[in-house]
Amino acid sequence: MLSYAITALTHQRRSIFTRTANADLMLELIFRQRSQDRYQLHAFAIMPDHIHLLLTPSQDLKLSRCIQYIKGGFSHAVRDQFKSEVWHSGHYEHRIRDAEDFENQKSYIARNPERRHLTDHLYVHTRWPDRLDPKPAHLK
Repeated sequence: MLSYAITALTHQRRSIFTRTANADLMLELIFRQRSQDRYQLHAFAIMPDHIHLLLTPSQDLKLSRCIQYIKGGFSHAVRDQFKSEVWHSGHYEHRIRDAEDFENQKSYIARNPERRHLTDHLYVHTRWPDRLDPKPAHLK
């Protein structure tokens, strides 16, 4: 079982998540995919023009499929709103090496809104601790 820190950018770095409805939709989609046991969700931040996720794919899914569910699910939900591409192709992924790396990535994600001067940012995992999964056993 492997865990990953993921960053996915919007197409041309458009700030589509500054619109509350879009950010709410992404948040709901991330939690819905998690509730369908596609992955364990450990941390996230929905930024104006990108998302950060710290997740562990379920045993029967590859990471690429989890990302497809998230990015594709959002694109499908907003297809009438955006006539062009929603996401930059691909994503950045970092495989978590150990418990220290896990905590560093989680902290990085939590501080991301602060670094971008987004005070009181609602779309970060620190606002939803009861809906997140604990650190995976393979990293303890």
